[in-house]
Amino acid sequence: MDAAIETILKILVSAAAALTGWYAALKPLFNYFKEKKRRKQEAIEAVIKNDKEYRQTVLDKLDSLHQRIDENDVSLALLQRDNIERAYCMFVIEHGYCPSGMKQSINDMYQYYTDRGYNHIAKGRVEELMTLPEFPSS
Repeated sequence: MDAAIETILKILVSAAAALTGWYAALKPLFNYFKEKKRRKQEAIEAVIKNDKEYRQTVLDKLDSLHQRIDENDVSLALLQRDNIERAYCMFVIEHGYCPSGMKQSINDMYQYYTDRGYNHIAKGRVEELMTLPEFPSS
């Protein structure tokens, strides 16, 4: 029985030595693949981070652009209102008549003005302009 136990122990020691040797030989390969996987994950995280930063930059620029568009829209509405007021002063107060071409132009401008959601006092001014005769009364 002692010989059998001794043989089993020798086999176990040999197997342990073989496993230790294989582990020593394979450990650099395991480390290489582990490092490769880590670098790949870091690269993916860097791409995701850059993508988020880029998307945020685009969103910031879009917000700025929307703000500028809104400011331009308000400015354009103010110019349209000013033109309606000038036409009112010129045709109603000074001349007392308004040619049909000017009436159409003023009406178109008023339409764009109201399409933007504005009205103020322009409605009454435009209605009064539209009722003027097209030719001066001599």
